[in-house]
Amino acid sequence: MILFYDKDIDYLEILSKKEDNYADELSKFVTVFRSEKTKKVIGYGFEKASQTVFNDFHLSIQLKLSALLKMVRVKEGLTQNQVAKKMGAITLRHYQRLESGEENTTLSMIEAMMTAFPKVDFSRLLKRAA
Repeated sequence: MILFYDKDIDYLEILSKKEDNYADELSKFVTVFRSEKTKKVIGYGFEKASQTVFNDFHLSIQLKLSALLKMVRVKEGLTQNQVAKKMGAITLRHYQRLESGEENTTLSMIEAMMTAFPKVDFSRLLKRAA
């Protein structure tokens, strides 16, 4: 998964792969990216990402967690290595897999994330879109 976050405009893109694509507007703040070849969905773009990504029903909880980790890390100006160290007993590669959505997390890992980022509301991951 490829995640790009611009903290200055609070914009997040999530793409399953790099490939030529086109965008369709899903809603006022959400865009879907489709493959030019297959027309299949390959990603999403979120304006006002700090709010909209957690209300989107297209994304799994795991992908929302990846987005949250990326956004928090970028907002705080940290490297992936710094976050891995801040979380404790986790390698840089393990953190990279969490942030890219390549690996499911455990409750103990979520606890480490909550300890590393005490001001972040992780309960947003479990909220369903209205």
